[in-house]
Amino acid sequence: MERVIENKDEFKAQAIQIHKDFPSLKYSTIQDGSSVVSGELILEDEYGNHIDSYKILITPKSPFPTRFPFVYETGGRIPVNIDWHVFADGHCCIKSIPDEILICRKGFTLKEFIENEVTPYFFNQKFRETNGYFLNERSHGIKGNIEFFQDVFKTKDSPTIIRNLLFIKERTEPNRVSLCFCGSGEKYRNCHRDGYRLINKFSDEELNFFIKMLTLRPMEN
Repeated sequence: MERVIENKDEFKAQAIQIHKDFPSLKYSTIQDGSSVVSGELILEDEYGNHIDSYKILITPKSPFPTRFPFVYETGGRIPVNIDWHVFADGHCCIKSIPDEILICRKGFTLKEFIENEVTPYFFNQKFRETNGYFLNERSHGIKGNIEFFQDVFKTKDSPTIIRNLLFIKERTEPNRVSLCFCGSGEKYRNCHRDGYRLINKFSDEELNFFIKMLTLRPMEN
């Protein structure tokens, strides 16, 4: 994997300024001296009308910004279990691991993280509270990670996905008019060119991790 440097100062610098964009959120430190953002996350519709709010805490338990900060719902509204996309330690399952890696590789700010990842997550939680189910949401944990690759390759067949990942790991992109590596008989440019280029952004170590995950936890067709 790429060398990771934890940058607590960067998180702190952005956290101190976060109230300018989110007045109901504020910077503070907790007992061990770690920087956190806490307060009310306000959910509004496209016209700025108040829908709901959640009490949250955001802390850089993972290296920032090379991985997402951890987000906790602190108001006791969301059950701590996988069916509600919350890990056993209480932090929220914001995105699948492959999605998170790709977002972090592009780079993001704390403001962008709250706008683009945290707020939609809690809109989904609000929908679940109201309707009893998530809308167009990937599954929690490993199942959600596997669904990422099912979406990329448009198949639920784990052996096929593994073969595709092993091919991409060779780092030899087909010619645009060659037949696609997936075996569909279609030309590469019309089939999995976008998928190849997306998956090619993962390191060898990351691809090995995903291949092992698919091998140990194959999904049903």
